[in-house]
Amino acid sequence: MAQAAGKRAAPDSKSSGGKIALIAGLAIVAVLIAGYLILCAVAGSGTFLPNTRIAGVDVGGCTPEEAASKLETQVPQRLSQLSATFTCDGKTYAVSGSAAKPQLEQAIAQAQQEQNGSFFTRGGQYLASLVGGSSYPAQVSLTETPEAVTQAVEECADPNAQTTWEVVDNQLVFHKGVTGRTIDTAALTTALEERFSSLLSSATEANTPIETQVTTAPPASPNFEEIQSPVSVNAADAYLDKSTKEIVPSVTGVSLDTAAAKAALDSAAEGADVSVPLTLTEPNITTAKLEANLFKDVLGSGTTVCAGPSNRWYNIDLAAGRVNGTILLPGEVFSYNDLAGPYTKSSGYKDAGTYQNGQSIDATAGGICQLSSTIYWVTLKANLEIVERSKHAFNGGYMPVIGTDATVWSNQIDFKFKNNTEYPIKVVSYQDSSHKLHVTIYGTDTTGIHGEPYSVVVSTTPYKNTYKPNASIPVGTQPQRDPNYSRYNGVTVDVYQKLVDKSGNTVDTIFLYRNSYKSSDAVYYYNPADAARWGIDPSTGLKTLTPVEPTPSPTPTPSPTPTPAATPTPAATATPVATPAPTPTPTPTPTPVISLSPQATPTPAATATPEAVISPAPAA
Repeated sequence: MAQAAGKRAAPDSKSSGGKIALIAGLAIVAVLIAGYLILCAVAGSGTFLPNTRIAGVDVGGCTPEEAASKLETQVPQRLSQLSATFTCDGKTYAVSGSAAKPQLEQAIAQAQQEQNGSFFTRGGQYLASLVGGSSYPAQVSLTETPEAVTQAVEECADPNAQTTWEVVDNQLVFHKGVTGRTIDTAALTTALEERFSSLLSSATEANTPIETQVTTAPPASPNFEEIQSPVSVNAADAYLDKSTKEIVPSVTGVSLDTAAAKAALDSAAEGADVSVPLTLTEPNITTAKLEANLFKDVLGSGTTVCAGPSNRWYNIDLAAGRVNGTILLPGEVFSYNDLAGPYTKSSGYKDAGTYQNGQSIDATAGGICQLSSTIYWVTLKANLEIVERSKHAFNGGYMPVIGTDATVWSNQIDFKFKNNTEYPIKVVSYQDSSHKLHVTIYGTDTTGIHGEPYSVVVSTTPYKNTYKPNASIPVGTQPQRDPNYSRYNGVTVDVYQKLVDKSGNTVDTIFLYRNSYKSSDAVYYYNPADAARWGIDPSTGLKTLTPVEPTPSPTPTPSPTPTPAATPTPAATATPVATPAPTPTPTPTPTPVISLSPQATPTPAATATPEAVISPAPAA
């Protein structure tokens, strides 16, 4: 029917619904594909799939390394709880699983190989593992013939059918068997190994006894590897037991040439006795050799002088007592901190002088570095291997060779050396009544070479006298030295080890290291008002200026008080004559005479005497 003009046709509802269903279906498929791809990626993360069991142990979700650790712990435990049985002539024998050794590496490798599929198959493997899982057996081996098998052979076989052996003196003597009634021990051992492997994978498997067939056969060739184990002995040196101070005897090595033994036995007739010589190996150090050489030589010795006070002597003596008698076996390492420490008051040490930033400060265990330094010097003489050594900041002055000191501190800085000789060595250390510190290392001189350490001065830095203001010092007083600051010149040295043989010939000269030691400046205190007087530059604290003597103010001498002049006495008046005289000539009025005491001569003011010029203090 034709569509009416001017009107749209109604949409087809069936066509629209089909499109929606198709789109929805495609969306679901896309989601499923995306999910599967994600699952494939997760399944390939390097871990075993869920419900994966190796030798009966669940390792699902474990990496190969984690699985190996888990199996190494659990499988031997499970084996020790298992047993396999077999029968011979109606008698049942049991073999414990503790004698079996699982081959775990091969089982892990097999599981990895089977689960490492392609990217697109991993997802399927993962889903399958969720449903059923996978189980991989571990092969088990019996490295030695079980005791139960040996017992069965003795009880079920003819006594003369088996080849036996024994050690006589230094010979391995075989008693070759004869053709007779016996059992196949190799086949029985293989059956037992398979049984243990099956029991590990499935603990529910029926453990029915293995039937052993007794047959008539020529004597079986013995297991020479099993014979090698009880016959062979490794050679061992005699050594000194440090706890008992006794020598542990040496051991002569014994070994069997299995190829030669097999050839000799194969060529012998049934029932014959075959002797195979055992190879003997003497150790490097026999008991007699050690007894004759133990501590017989002085490898190195040295003496240093200990400065006081008494607490310092006490600390050195305490440390020397703890080190004294120390024995090091070949290859062992000497640790000064382990022996002499801890450096605390509770450990017995007292406060004594230590150098900190150039200043002498009392601290616990002060002085112990003299012993560590003396031992270090002696180890160089003994030509022993140095493991750890640190220098002081300052040259203490007590070592005969500059640069052969060794500082220690707490448990952070240690002095260590190694006994690199073939024999034990012993360290002897003590302080005598005159406060000399002695160190000797005893051992066995096998080379005839000793060390002669020496140093070459590269440069020196003289110490300075430094001056610090201190208002408590009286004005005009010489600067006063602070005794807590020692005076040391700084020095840089190259230290060498000269190796000398028994004849005094130099074998080699080895450069060890370069050490630089700081200078330690003396400190003086002065009154700030006297800086110019002593020529001190306050900005540097050094006497670098020209001394200026202060000018004293003169004390004025007062002038003497003058004596006042005497009061003049007037002359007597003349008596007039009674008879009038002719016109008198006027008599001049006499000048009165006045007596004056002479005026005292004024004393001039005294000249001020200058103060004595005080020379600057001499260099300290």
